[in-house]
Amino acid sequence: MNVILETERLYLREFIPEDGEHFFRMNNDPEVIKYTGDAPFSNKDAADVFIQNYDAYSRTGIGRWAVIRKSDKEFIGWCGLKYNVKERVVDVGYRLYKHYWGNGYATESAKATIHYAFETLKYPFLVAHAHRDNDASHSVIRKSGMTFIKSFVYDKLPARLYRIENPDYTIKEITAEETWPVRHPVLRKGRPLKDVYMEADEKESTFHIGIYYKDHIVGVASFMEDINSHFSGIQSRLRGMAVLPEYRKLGLARLILQKGEAILKNRGRTLLWFNARLVAVNFYSESGYETFGDEFDIPLIGPHYLMYKSL
Repeated sequence: MNVILETERLYLREFIPEDGEHFFRMNNDPEVIKYTGDAPFSNKDAADVFIQNYDAYSRTGIGRWAVIRKSDKEFIGWCGLKYNVKERVVDVGYRLYKHYWGNGYATESAKATIHYAFETLKYPFLVAHAHRDNDASHSVIRKSGMTFIKSFVYDKLPARLYRIENPDYTIKEITAEETWPVRHPVLRKGRPLKDVYMEADEKESTFHIGIYYKDHIVGVASFMEDINSHFSGIQSRLRGMAVLPEYRKLGLARLILQKGEAILKNRGRTLLWFNARLVAVNFYSESGYETFGDEFDIPLIGPHYLMYKSL
């Protein structure tokens, strides 16, 4: 049994085969799934198959977890994290048997999940959503410290989106030299420190973005005025985007990029371009950037694509 976290009254663990029975019973209560958009399992075997095929732990490193009451080891529902591939965000979700509602268990498990996601997994932010009419769920989300963002449509149902930021992260403009502790080990590993320097680093029009975790810089990027003859518009160039290995796959690069884009738009820039390493092309494509031309090689660094985006 793999226990993930504990609270005063509960512990959360990974699913086990025996949980199929609980999923079948919970999802066959119309009130439990009233606002979820889920259908009940056709039979217990279908619920067992769902548990057997649940691969989020191995696929994404996170997942929903069974919520167990310490006092009697009763399965009371589930709570946990889920990676949304389309939106590239991690959401907090929960579901309990109806006869356990009103005891604060959902709030207790959700708060603990958020703390675990921030302190142990180091996610910079989390989201949650609930059907527009699910007042009880909105109450849990707010008690967990989340802030309302907007009304939207989720899985074809009217919903409200909430978000909570990890207070241990800070993103801000920094100097060129302050980028070096990340630039050097990530982009110029094994080469002299002087190789991290870029000619445009100290220009007045250049700015650098850094993201910090508990005052330790973990990600950087630089934005500078530069013209590529393939494009028109008021251009800027992205260089030196890097995140320390232990902080990757948390969404930090996207936050840095969004911060830089916002500053560029405010300065009246209309296009951002850069040479993207081959391994990063998918990331930039998912952020709205397009490739231009064929793959090319930069000596001592490797294969790249020219990419761009209108701001």
